[in-house]
Amino acid sequence: MARQDSCMANSAGARVIDVQRSKVYAAEEQFSSLMNRGGAVEFFGSLLDIPAQKRFASLESIKTYVQVLFTQIDSHLIPPHVRERRGCSKAHYESENSVIAIPVAGPSARWALREAVILHECAHHLASKFTSVPDAAHGPIFTACMLYLVQVALGDQARLLLSAGYLELGVQVGELQTPFGTEGTT
Repeated sequence: MARQDSCMANSAGARVIDVQRSKVYAAEEQFSSLMNRGGAVEFFGSLLDIPAQKRFASLESIKTYVQVLFTQIDSHLIPPHVRERRGCSKAHYESENSVIAIPVAGPSARWALREAVILHECAHHLASKFTSVPDAAHGPIFTACMLYLVQVALGDQARLLLSAGYLELGVQVGELQTPFGTEGTT
């Protein structure tokens, strides 16, 4: 997943420590691994049928995906811009100009061309629009937005898996897990 700074400044200039960043990444990496293959997953004695996550071939395919995703959420919500990022070690979200930067070139950038990574960066964008009070980069508002996007893009069963991963690792999730209308949810 994308690596954000471990601290953010809030509106008063105080630093907000991103205490659950590593837990969020661990839960999302486990989730992404399950989504790589999709299909039947045993979950506490029940079988869940989850879709395989999309893999993108180009920056244009990512841009199209993001446009469609945000249209499903709320037709009035402006999606983030998507640009190629130099280097292949991380993706990131630039809140000051609403840009998702994704490494695309080279075989070592393939990890970033997965749906889970794009949803993670989109969750940063959504979280920034949902609150006027800065939260840690991977705080409860972010995780609520990530779960919401997973539900919209991949369905209820995929959301359940990620939610269980967050719970298992002690990740705090915001109370409002559907920050926008239910338009477009599956």
